[in-house]
Amino acid sequence: MYKFQPLFKDTTLGFQFFLFLGLLIFGLLIGMLTGLLILRLTEGISLSEQANLLNDATNLRPARILQISSQIGLFLFPPFMLAWAVHTKPFQFLGFRPITKPIMLFPALLLMFASLPFIHMLSDLNHAINLPSWLDALEQWMLRKESQAEEMTQLFLKVDTTSGLLINLFMIALLPALGEELVFRSVIQPYMMKFLKKKHLGLIITALIFSIIHMQFYGLLPRFALGLFLGYFYYWSGSIFVPMLMHFVNNASAVIAFYLYHNGYSSIPMEDFGSSSSILIILSGGFVGLLLFSGYQISRQKA
Repeated sequence: MYKFQPLFKDTTLGFQFFLFLGLLIFGLLIGMLTGLLILRLTEGISLSEQANLLNDATNLRPARILQISSQIGLFLFPPFMLAWAVHTKPFQFLGFRPITKPIMLFPALLLMFASLPFIHMLSDLNHAINLPSWLDALEQWMLRKESQAEEMTQLFLKVDTTSGLLINLFMIALLPALGEELVFRSVIQPYMMKFLKKKHLGLIITALIFSIIHMQFYGLLPRFALGLFLGYFYYWSGSIFVPMLMHFVNNASAVIAFYLYHNGYSSIPMEDFGSSSSILIILSGGFVGLLLFSGYQISRQKA
């Protein structure tokens, strides 16, 4: 009987990590080319004309197709290819294990809401950071990247139909929750822990990479905190399903909050969702600590 043998099973951690970086680049190219091909076949236009479509705020279809295909190529394709290349049990390698302690979902998911005032405070601190004058060029570049990301986000979120909301939940909430967790928690975090031989340092470095890779400097601190939350609950639970659910709840809440405000169902803008008084911020910080401690305590209990 044939037994599956991964091609790079006995290679070094360094080789496997560089292989993964190559797969990320290859996946991004494949994803973008697939999206361009779909546009070519469905829209029947040349590549040069597609650039104009992508800048047309009245036509979301091309931007959505490219966004979805790029996410699949960059975040879903590489982790699975790496897992099949280096491990005899690919799904176990990626953390697809049952949640042996379902009660851990309670502090994990509650944390996504209880931390909102605390996260909002981190965002305000982040925006208050001013770089030295000799880094003006870098600061201006970061501001431009932030503005471009904000414009694209607004372009996607400004929908007034249920179908538009469902597409956003799939594209902005579900795909990143699946793909980003596979890349950062399933692959990068374990490798960093092994490289550095210090689990907590590896987890922290992974959260920092997770934040930096989004190329939004003024969201660096809150996204770093989110990366820590996701990283620790994956470390404690051993199941990738836990941070995936946390990530989805976090993103879906923002998508729904924007939809409700944009369509007049709510008076709270998405960017103010979670902003609170100093007392609530302190309480939120306390709840963050309590819920993290609860997750740690649950992880120490027998299943």
